[in-house]
Formats: sequence, C-alpha cells, structure tokens
Amino acid sequence: MTEHTCDCGLFQSLHYPCRHALAACAAANIEWGYFVDPMYTMTSVFKVYERKFSPIPDEKMWHPWYGARLKPNSAMRKKASGRSVSTRIRNEMDAIERAEKRCGLCRREGHTRRRCPNASHSDP
Repeated sequence: MTEHTCDCGLFQSLHYPCRHALAACAAANIEWGYFVDPMYTMTSVFKVYERKFSPIPDEKMWHPWYGARLKPNSAMRKKASGRSVSTRIRNEMDAIERAEKRCGLCRREGHTRRRCPNASHSDP
C-alpha cells in the first residue's frame, strides 16, 4: 500500500485506488483518500479550465492530408454476442392485445395442454 501499487495494474495507471486497494484499506482500517493522486482534487480540475480553449476551425480551413489512408481490419471487429437489439421505434399501433390461453391439444381457451381435461394422463 505504501508504494501505491497493485498486481492488477490499475492503481499505478490511474493513480487512484483500485478495488483491491480499497479492500486492503478497509481491512487495515486505513483512510483510502490518502492514496488518491492530487490531480483528482477539485482545484486541479479547475486549473484545466483556466486556460483558453480555441475552437476547432471549419473543415474547409483544414490543410489537405497527403498521408496514408487507414482502413479498418474487419477481421478484428468484435461481433456482439446474443440477439441484436431492434432499432425500430414502436408506437400505439404496435400494441398487442393479450389473448386468453389456448390449449395445444383441444384448442379451447382457458387452459393449457398441461391442464387439459380431455388429455389422457398416464400415472407413473
């Protein structure tokens, strides 16, 4: 803890206690705020905004680029797992009225195949 390091590497890279460091602080009854880097203080954050930010000029004012054109490698693209989410915006026309349960055996409403009175149930 005194070296501000952790095996996960987040403590060193973020300069902020990772969950392992927080657990160690809680176990040792140490205040974790001492391990936060001073760059996360409000005064440091406000110092960033003291300087003037110049706006990005219009694209017509940019110098032409004569360097290499980058093409994405489609083989490296990560495919989403699971079913894709629909982007369709639904409205009141898409509302579905709920129909009463219908049996898969006798086609009557009010029960399912499991509780069908006409089904021949075999006892084990």
